[in-house]
Amino acid sequence: MNAFNTVNLASALILTSTTTAKSLGIPSSKWIYPLGGAGTQDSSEFWHRPNFHSSPSISRSIDTALSLSATSKSELDLIDIYSCFPIVPKIAASHLGLPITGGKKPLTLLGGLTSFGGAGNNYSMHALTEMTRQLRAGKGKKGLVLCNGGVLSYQYVLILSREPRKQGAYPLANPLPEVITDVPAPELALTAEGEAVVETYTVEFGRDGSPLRGHIVGRLKSDGKRFLANHGDESTLKQMAGGKSEIVGRSGWVWKDGKKKGRGLFAFDKPAKL
Repeated sequence: MNAFNTVNLASALILTSTTTAKSLGIPSSKWIYPLGGAGTQDSSEFWHRPNFHSSPSISRSIDTALSLSATSKSELDLIDIYSCFPIVPKIAASHLGLPITGGKKPLTLLGGLTSFGGAGNNYSMHALTEMTRQLRAGKGKKGLVLCNGGVLSYQYVLILSREPRKQGAYPLANPLPEVITDVPAPELALTAEGEAVVETYTVEFGRDGSPLRGHIVGRLKSDGKRFLANHGDESTLKQMAGGKSEIVGRSGWVWKDGKKKGRGLFAFDKPAKL
């Protein structure tokens, strides 16, 4: 199995009423009930997010789904978190109060994207089918499936159970807004210049495995504004790609690229032009 969009995967769920289930001769021991679900989205523009170590959409989707389902975190017997990026299960597990590794409750039923594959959002459909199988097999009473999409962008959480809802009919509308807009984010500096701190970063590598380009999200020390930049010299790129020391939180300098309009450059050593 591979995490590529060109890999075909299929799964199916049949959602029906108890009356129809009875008419089809499906024994009640196999009935699995959706108790509640909720979902929302963080800003699709990552530079407008409050930080890069949390996800308001994950925490709010989990809390709202649990509330609608009258379910506490401790009542969750089974969990599957779509792990297209390692940070997704880490954030979700932390919010649920679960250890990231070595816990009694595994964070996936399928082995995660690394083991299972599942291109695009189709992985979560497989998670729902596997959750149904395990609940039917008596491996738990309640389970949570977290579906993630985009660049840690949009989330949806669904709670399934072997027992029906006790709070009346299933809510027909998503109680959360489509996009979260009430979290403050740093102002973006379009022409950043001066001493700065790395907020987060990544390195783009070439086909031959050598570091090609550094991407930095930083904050100006002068006013706290956020900026985007590429590496400004080879020494900075080498340090970013080397993995020998932590780059997040390190100080450096940012300035405007004189050759490419609108691009910022960042280096750990102060350039002569500043």
